[in-house]
Amino acid sequence: MRRALPALLAALGGVLVGSGITVFWLANTWRWTAYDGSYAPAEPGSAYESRLTLGFDGPWTVLWTGGHLAGALLVVAGLLVLAATGGWWLGRRGGLRRGSPAG
Repeated sequence: MRRALPALLAALGGVLVGSGITVFWLANTWRWTAYDGSYAPAEPGSAYESRLTLGFDGPWTVLWTGGHLAGALLVVAGLLVLAATGGWWLGRRGGLRRGSPAG
């Protein structure tokens, strides 16, 4: 059981990271419209006419949705499990052995 638990935790961390990447990618393939304009066109020369132009149409632009947030949280949780398992494993291997002198 001593060797099985860290292996299971490492596998769980890997599955969490993989599923988080998959959820994020799937959320990124859906098409979303953030703003499609007003209901009626503004009159030309109106005092209330305004324009907003955003230039973030590159390939790495992400409109964050609930799916993106869930994917990112799954990746962070998986990385935390992997870091904790790796730290525990390194601590077990690099520490002082029982019965050995401290100096």
